[in-house]
Amino acid sequence: MLMEPDGTGLWQAIIKDFQVLHPDIRVQLVEGPAPTDTREDMYSVSFLSGAAAYDIVYCDVIWTPKFAAAGWLLDLTDRASERDTADFLPADLHAGTYRGRLYRIPAFADAGVLYYRKDLVHSPPETFDELEQLSRAFQSRDRSGFLWQGKQYEGLVTVFLEILWGYGGDWIDPETREVSIDQPEALRALDFLRRSLGTISPRAVTTYAEEDTRTLFQNGRAVFLRNWPYVWTAMAQSPLRKEGRVGMAPVVHAPGQRSAATLGGWGFAISKFTRNPEAAWQVVQYLTSREQLVKIQSRMGRIPARRSMLPPEFTPILESARMRPAIPEYAQASDILQRWLSAALTGRVDPEEALKKAAHETRSLLRTGP
Repeated sequence: MLMEPDGTGLWQAIIKDFQVLHPDIRVQLVEGPAPTDTREDMYSVSFLSGAAAYDIVYCDVIWTPKFAAAGWLLDLTDRASERDTADFLPADLHAGTYRGRLYRIPAFADAGVLYYRKDLVHSPPETFDELEQLSRAFQSRDRSGFLWQGKQYEGLVTVFLEILWGYGGDWIDPETREVSIDQPEALRALDFLRRSLGTISPRAVTTYAEEDTRTLFQNGRAVFLRNWPYVWTAMAQSPLRKEGRVGMAPVVHAPGQRSAATLGGWGFAISKFTRNPEAAWQVVQYLTSREQLVKIQSRMGRIPARRSMLPPEFTPILESARMRPAIPEYAQASDILQRWLSAALTGRVDPEEALKKAAHETRSLLRTGP
């Protein structure tokens, strides 16, 4: 089982507990690199070889269509119990489905969250205008107004989509494969991000990923932070959290529109090439059980993808989260969007031209895809 780096030792401990209960099954935990796309490449290379280098796939929500369309994952539809499927968050369960069949069992749910300084802002903003106004009112020489992930990587796509959806726009319709990234709503979304640079957001935000922004916010260097639920646990020992000076709210939107956070999260799938499907299924069931998810939530701050286990403060955010386009070519489409968004944000290309280029390249990609 190829996993993320096991910095806490918790994954190893859980596997040891499993093997005590199932002495006839030996599980080898392979710690992969931290970057998600690197682990995706490792899985792809293994699958393309036709060998079962990894029996169990620790699967990001955006991998399922690609891996399932290629025939690399075991169909788990008839294995999952009705009790479990009824408890999993509908969006997370849907994220593990491709063409009506279930290939990935949800484990952890994720969605974009707006953190804010409760000691400065008494009521969180709901609209883009309110976010700008409050950022300007409470920022200072040592404190930015609004931090977000602007580096050229998947995180930039998730931030942009929340703003795009907040303006009523869309990127790719997974059913019709229609591309809408060159529509007026997309330009308004990109203009909002570009307008923030050097005003309510530091220009260096175009080099920031999650931890860069989390550290700055935790150290009192920003009024607002867009990030993921893990930040709430990661800040648990910081003075800001201990003193009750941090709040969380849904991401903002335009008047007349609705908040829509980008759905993230992880689950477990099984390689189609495994020689041990029954043993692998037992491991997946164990890892996604309530008992193990409680341990992981308490130690790692991961939010269980089960409705019965959702912390109340995250429930409305996760239940309104939206999936990124469930298409087999997602990785290529994301790369196109990342490149052109970054080019516009760093001033190398005009925003309107960047979106036209992104739309053209994406349409070309989808015409030649499956």
